[in-house]
Amino acid sequence: MKSGRHALMAAVVGAGLAVVVLNQAVTLYGQDQGAQGAPESYSGVAIGTGGSVGAKTMHFDFRVTKYATDAEVQNYAKILKEKGQDALLDILEKQDAGRIRPVTSTGNQIAVARKRREGDNTIITIVTARTMSFAELYNAGRSKDYPFGFMQVKLNDKGEGAGQIMAAAKLRFNKKKGHYEIESFGNQYIKAINVRPQ
Repeated sequence: MKSGRHALMAAVVGAGLAVVVLNQAVTLYGQDQGAQGAPESYSGVAIGTGGSVGAKTMHFDFRVTKYATDAEVQNYAKILKEKGQDALLDILEKQDAGRIRPVTSTGNQIAVARKRREGDNTIITIVTARTMSFAELYNAGRSKDYPFGFMQVKLNDKGEGAGQIMAAAKLRFNKKKGHYEIESFGNQYIKAINVRPQ
């Protein structure tokens, strides 16, 4: 019970990344919604639907202070394609676009936030350079190769909706298939539900 709850907390602190091709997150192109306005705050509930976090829930919130422009996202995509995941991680660790956190924690800094329209809905995508514990780094297990967190939510015209969270993820450009990919670590399936403006 306790370990499952800790895994879910790690997922939310890590910002949450479901297996989705990064082209979908980097369809971050379309309309450029990177213009800066007032910060946006939302709350929601993270719920585990499988693996060690099955049936566990946790309240979380996130605050976006700026959205990335098309040019910025294209630059990140170029770095990943040409220099790989480690080079992208070095850059994203320095970015600050807000914060995502369980309500009981200070949480984790958002590296990239992106907003786009899809019909009547708004898609918000968040990527973080996830925080790793000393033990995780010291033991150098497979999870160390999954340094990103990801959350994507679909909101209606009231700013309410749901989405998916990935606790730990690997980003890569698949040269054979010619597209970007996100790969989840482990079998933890987490949904973001009851997302709404604060």
